[in-house]
Amino acid sequence: MREPWEGDTWVFRRDQRIRLPRDSVIAYTNDGTPFAQPEVALLYKAKASRRKDDDDFASVLPLLARRQRVWLADSIALVHPGHPWLQALTR
Repeated sequence: MREPWEGDTWVFRRDQRIRLPRDSVIAYTNDGTPFAQPEVALLYKAKASRRKDDDDFASVLPLLARRQRVWLADSIALVHPGHPWLQALTR
């Protein structure tokens, strides 16, 4: 990811208060291809969510573990207070 890092800690470029260790940000496919964890990708999509982003959110939400939902809700609340996804995340 072309994002700010402090050692092995990822720093969200839109708000430096949001940070995660590397293994909580990047996952790998079986063949070793890196990809952003879904909650991190959704945080980026939340800035100016389009219909496609809302569809991605609705598709991924049931697959997120509780800790992923809590992290995403806390992060969105911090940078996008009142975002429409917050209600679904806190159910």
